[in-house]
Amino acid sequence: MEITDQMFNDWVREHQRFLFGIAYWWTGSRTDAEELTQEAFLQAYRSRASLRDVELVKGWLVGILRHCHSQMRRRTKSREEVSFDEMIYEPEGRPTLSADALALHQSLEKLEERHRLPVVLFYFQDLSYREIAEALELPIGTVMSRLARARQKLHELMNAPTKLVLMKKAGSL
Repeated sequence: MEITDQMFNDWVREHQRFLFGIAYWWTGSRTDAEELTQEAFLQAYRSRASLRDVELVKGWLVGILRHCHSQMRRRTKSREEVSFDEMIYEPEGRPTLSADALALHQSLEKLEERHRLPVVLFYFQDLSYREIAEALELPIGTVMSRLARARQKLHELMNAPTKLVLMKKAGSL
């Protein structure tokens, strides 16, 4: 099936916010996320003939975005990566996160990338196993096992007893 310019433009309109959200998650910067999203769509347009199944366009676009992100990281290797804590406190008008959401995001940061990415794509971006497999160029069984391992690790991290440091108030002996 030949992909027309109109079909491609429809995909851009339909998936632009979705790809930007993933790019922002990875980069922590609105500017970098916009650049990454734009580069991914440019690469997708150039390689649109390689899409085997239009039903999998979302996963295909994520795969291209992932590739573009890898290239960007290689180009900017000297720059330090932004941590999630920095993303939260960067003054760009982000909403305040609840304690549970903050704990989840901090736990996600502790996962290896190979486990974190399927979690983000499955739970936060609503991709199917098949779309994730296509995007990450993995067998579906591998995606499923990585999600299972990630859920187990997140469960352990989220249920780990927190160590609170209690400070004695003067005169409260």
